[in-house]
Amino acid sequence: MTSESMLLAVDFGAWTSEDWSAASAVATALLTLFTVAIALAAALYARQQVTLARQLREEQAQPFVVVDIQDNPVWRQAFDFVIENMGQTLAKNVKIKIDPPLTSTLDSDGYPLQSTPLLTQGIPSLPPRKRITALFDVGADRREAGLPMKYTATVEFEDAHGRPQEPLTYILDLSIRYSLLSMTEYGVHDAAKALREMSKTLKETRRDLNQERQRQRAIQRAIDELGSTEPTGTE
Repeated sequence: MTSESMLLAVDFGAWTSEDWSAASAVATALLTLFTVAIALAAALYARQQVTLARQLREEQAQPFVVVDIQDNPVWRQAFDFVIENMGQTLAKNVKIKIDPPLTSTLDSDGYPLQSTPLLTQGIPSLPPRKRITALFDVGADRREAGLPMKYTATVEFEDAHGRPQEPLTYILDLSIRYSLLSMTEYGVHDAAKALREMSKTLKETRRDLNQERQRQRAIQRAIDELGSTEPTGTE
């Protein structure tokens, strides 16, 4: 006889009070174990959520140093080398390594970016949202010079408590900037430039008008002098 048949063959009417008490105790124990299992599962889930929330808060509170090459907002043909802490806390002892070393057509002017303390000595402290920008190169001149178009930047830094953070690596690829389409947005600098050109044009126009006025006066004086020297006829 199978266990299912034995269960079906149980005569509950023949059970004594002791049998019912024993069955009740077993059912209570099983229910208690089930309740404990649910409580343990809920506790483990809550602990996991607390751990994830703490990790998220810690990650959000960490510094996040970004190295990039961006378009110069004033000189549209130029590139800027940009370092920025986009995190919410202080970054300390920021060290930046560039491979291969940065080279620019502006190096010959006496401003080699690779030799500046920014890259040779690092940055002692970089507050949140702090942005450091340096003119890097001019697009057309760089392409003609045949300088490297791709660099690998590795950033090492510490958090506000001096704990080393995981190094970050960035690929600085200049070649894509020569194949991207973009729209020109004119700003205050463009307006100032246009005003200077208008002022220059007005000065040139005023000078031309003065010269034309002087020329007309000279012609009129010559006509007047010519008329005064002609002999008068007699009747």
